[in-house]
Amino acid sequence: MLNKQLFKKLKSFDPELCEVLKFSLDRQISTLSLIPTDNAASPLSQYLKGSALGNDFIGHNALEHYSRIEQLATKRACKLFKAEHAILRTGNPVAASRVVLLALAKNGDNILSFNLRKREHCTGSQMQYNFVKFAVEPHDFRLNFDKVRYLALKNKPALIIFSPVNYPHNIDYKKLRTIADEVKAILWIDLGQNAGLVAAEKIKSPVPFADVVTFAASDGLHGPQSGVILSKNKFASLLEKTVIETGHASLKKNVMAALAITFYEVSGEEYKSYAQQVLDNARALEKGLKKSGIEVIISPTENHLVLAKLPKNLDAELTVKNLEQAGLLVKAEKLMTSDDKISYPVLRLSSLDPTTRALYEDDMCTVGLTLGEFLKSPQDSRAIKAVHSVIKEMVENLPLFSEEWLPAAEIVREKDADLMMKSLVYGTI
Repeated sequence: MLNKQLFKKLKSFDPELCEVLKFSLDRQISTLSLIPTDNAASPLSQYLKGSALGNDFIGHNALEHYSRIEQLATKRACKLFKAEHAILRTGNPVAASRVVLLALAKNGDNILSFNLRKREHCTGSQMQYNFVKFAVEPHDFRLNFDKVRYLALKNKPALIIFSPVNYPHNIDYKKLRTIADEVKAILWIDLGQNAGLVAAEKIKSPVPFADVVTFAASDGLHGPQSGVILSKNKFASLLEKTVIETGHASLKKNVMAALAITFYEVSGEEYKSYAQQVLDNARALEKGLKKSGIEVIISPTENHLVLAKLPKNLDAELTVKNLEQAGLLVKAEKLMTSDDKISYPVLRLSSLDPTTRALYEDDMCTVGLTLGEFLKSPQDSRAIKAVHSVIKEMVENLPLFSEEWLPAAEIVREKDADLMMKSLVYGTI
């Protein structure tokens, strides 16, 4: 049944739910999101996730029981990231993080963590860990590896965690590896939204240096919402065992298939072009903000992330709401520093989703300039309308996922396509 027919049926059968669907679609189309975790999934990934494979379940009665589709997805993940081992069964990055913590840390262990990342994932856990923070220096916003080493020697952490979700520069992972080895700590890198840029070899990979690497398959990778755990072989059995014991025994075949196609797409030239455009767009966004007079922290950006420092006395929560009303979605946070008394209110902005929707440097510079001027304005109805006018004109004809980022493929004969569709519908694939 075609999508239009299904939509009509849903509308007549369950208008209340249909209204929720329509609201979500209209919101995605009519707004522009600079939130790092917002990004559309690839149409191929969406198609497989919604296919008849969703009726088929992957059962795991023992660790060695892998389905053919899980083997394929895992093999592709390892090849793409040059990893020794991959686990794809966790449904989201929070679940993946909890698995890593439970598998590799003991109750009462010290954990040295950049910006205290992953502490938020311990809520409700019976395990208690002592998180020790390391962060950028308060005045130059750089990471002082001598200070990181000092904290590691002082606290003897079981885990050292680095996550670049609030850091627009690329670091020397080898230095963290050296520190971890010196104190016999496990090095865990949570890549966050940088996973796609690493896979496309646009920024350095932590995989050769880290014991464990985690990230979501959505965000920068255009995949389904799920968690990915890469690891060295020596930690594989312990992590696999913890996955099973914590109830993450499997994902349905439709999600695993969506993961498999995601890793395959990301290995292609179209995705590499996308990743380069993400970098170019981030720098253009930064340029527009600076042109408007807004300070950009940890500049110039070296990945998808741009940190715009909010002007003094600005209500961050109200600013986010006003911008949403204008059709521009942003996320406000506090940027931690190594001094607990000093932090900075910032907007954490990303070029990922705008690039997916086919915006380019000139567009992103305009977005940065428009956003910066709004931040310096009274944020009254006139200022909100001015932003809305720019955003509406910019996005009204944009797709949620530009076709130029789809992989080129040979033309399939209509007869063959019909046979494949019937096979999917009737479950013969």
